[in-house]
Amino acid sequence: MEKAELKKNKFIEFLKSFTPYQIIYLAMVIAMVVLFAIFLPDEMLEDTSNTFVLTCSIIAVIANPICELLISKQSKWNFIVSIIFIEITESILYFSLGYYSTAIISVVFWIPIDFVSFLNWNKHPDEEKDILTKVKKLSWKQDLLVILAIVAFGLGVGYLLTLIPGAEDTYLDAFCSAVGMSNGILLLFRYHEQWIAWMLTLVLDAALYISSGSYIMLITVFAMVINTCYGFIKWLIYIKKKKMEKTPK
Repeated sequence: MEKAELKKNKFIEFLKSFTPYQIIYLAMVIAMVVLFAIFLPDEMLEDTSNTFVLTCSIIAVIANPICELLISKQSKWNFIVSIIFIEITESILYFSLGYYSTAIISVVFWIPIDFVSFLNWNKHPDEEKDILTKVKKLSWKQDLLVILAIVAFGLGVGYLLTLIPGAEDTYLDAFCSAVGMSNGILLLFRYHEQWIAWMLTLVLDAALYISSGSYIMLITVFAMVINTCYGFIKWLIYIKKKKMEKTPK
């Protein structure tokens, strides 16, 4: 009974941790999806044969901002939302659009890393509030290594994709995967720079969605750009606060 009561109290504490901004943000995302689907249907909505793909798009549109908001809140539960509602649905969507690199990496990279990340974040709760996870920053040398790895991966995989018949926007697809994977690794180790990698991912994703005519997915890009800025600042404030607490007075 004590464990059940403890879990219940933690869940209530988690719900109370949502600020007015966060609640309004989620409500606006859902409202935008509904209005877009009704009044500004994209090419997939007009083609009834793509109803299943459209359903996956709508789920991803709503789940992505929710997941990112949980990341900004330093909540380990973002990874569970990601696996169930994002990786599976987006894999189906990317395969249907011909973006094989992004789709395959979603299956072989994102699902496993989300699971491992959940376990890792669970081991590093904040000392004062255990619903939060401790986060940190990279050194400038580590930043440089990350950039070089992204460029090498993007060029190498992009070239290999040109050899696959039917592959679309191969280098753009490869760089989307490279930046996205760096974001996942940085997030796994709780580094603040994951927000920069994520912003680049959003820009590249927007280019993919526009080229494919999947305009409904631009809602999630717009919503997440706003929250990326919010999360970037929120994590930075947390890191600076923790650094000041450790500094001898």
